Amino acid sequence: MTSRARQGARLPRFFRSTTFRLFVPVVLFQLVATGGVLTFVWIAGQQSVRDEQRALVEELRGDLLDTYQNGGSAALEANIERRLRSEGHRAPVLLLADREGRPLAGNLSALPPPDPAAGPLSETVLYRSDSSLPQTMTLSETRLSDGSTLLAGIEIGRDLKLQHSFEQALFAALFLAMPLAMLVAVLTSRLVSQRVHGMAQTAHRVGSGAFDARMALDGSGDAFDELAGEINAMLARIETLVGELRVVAEGLAHDLRSPVTRLRSALEQAALEATDPAAEAAMQRALTEADTLTRILATALQIGRAEAGIGRERFEDTELAGFLGNLAGLYEPYAEDAGFSLSAEAPAGLSVSLHRELMSQALGNLVDNAVKYAAGGSAIALFAVRQDGQVVLGVRDDGPGIPEDRREAALQRFGRLDPSRSVAGSGLGLALVEAVAKLHDGCVRLAAAPDGGLEVRLEIPSSRT
Repeated sequence: MTSRARQGARLPRFFRSTTFRLFVPVVLFQLVATGGVLTFVWIAGQQSVRDEQRALVEELRGDLLDTYQNGGSAALEANIERRLRSEGHRAPVLLLADREGRPLAGNLSALPPPDPAAGPLSETVLYRSDSSLPQTMTLSETRLSDGSTLLAGIEIGRDLKLQHSFEQALFAALFLAMPLAMLVAVLTSRLVSQRVHGMAQTAHRVGSGAFDARMALDGSGDAFDELAGEINAMLARIETLVGELRVVAEGLAHDLRSPVTRLRSALEQAALEATDPAAEAAMQRALTEADTLTRILATALQIGRAEAGIGRERFEDTELAGFLGNLAGLYEPYAEDAGFSLSAEAPAGLSVSLHRELMSQALGNLVDNAVKYAAGGSAIALFAVRQDGQVVLGVRDDGPGIPEDRREAALQRFGRLDPSRSVAGSGLGLALVEAVAKLHDGCVRLAAAPDGGLEVRLEIPSSRT
């Protein structure tokens, strides 16, 4: 699969993730909230400028109308000229025109074209008589009692420039809010993901047998802290129950060893004293079953101790080529009697820290299983390799193997894949292998061998190498 195809396969999974579903609403909420605030500021700013312009024009118009009412047209002309002289280039926009529209006073050369749609205040672009550039103005037009027309207004170009700069600042703030919103969303998602990931890691450790693992508390008292506290209480209860169950199981297995030993001794004595061949054969069968029961009890005790982590102090660095070679030499006669060749495969110099006795028994169980169940096969191999940062030990055969849908059942304690139980066994062989793998912080995987058959792999982290 190409990198592009792998990336395309990953994207839908990311889009379905809780992190993405949290990221999107946070970003949208931040953008909507920021956009709403900026829109409100923009509308309020525009309204404030218009209100101020209207107030200035109304004040100017009112002052001029008071002058006209008190002194007539001549007084109004004088007031206009005085304002224009005193205020210079900052003077308002003023024009007094007679009934024919001819200018009498002011800084406009003519009345603007009539606009039927204009209200009390109109915005237009005109030339003032003292300027060669057009200017944007807000004007109020009033018809006086003698038929003349009074225009009073202010130049709003500066206000428009300021308003335009204000709009640009708002748009810049909106665009700046986008990466900030994304940053907040990423930090929020990361915080939630870290808390959830920590809980998942603890759950994984508990599932791997570390029943003393607990969720980390940060003392905030938030929902995550409350959840972690409740989970810790549940884990403590589980640890107690599992510990009690383990003690009972180990105690029962230990206590049964003495009666079984006494039973075997009694059977041996009875077999020696038996004179009837049928009775002697029955005694031998009973002895065989007693030996089987003894092995089951011993294996159950070893599984319990391995799952409890007992034996880690006996780990020692082991060169695997020699270790597997010695093990193959030990089991080779047994395999040859069953019609199998037994070999050891390990690169020179590969070593790992392990419990030699338990690992020998685990691999021996795998060889025994291969001899018993690899019907039709002819070769069994003990192997060790370094793979993906791990050291892998295992046994492979060229028999019929185990169907993929039944491999999980094979690892269960007392699990048997032979419905008729035609082959002797306790169903604890692979359970012991899995317990030994967990003691080494590893796991057991069943896979199809490269040339057919079954490959049982004990994968041990490279940190132990």
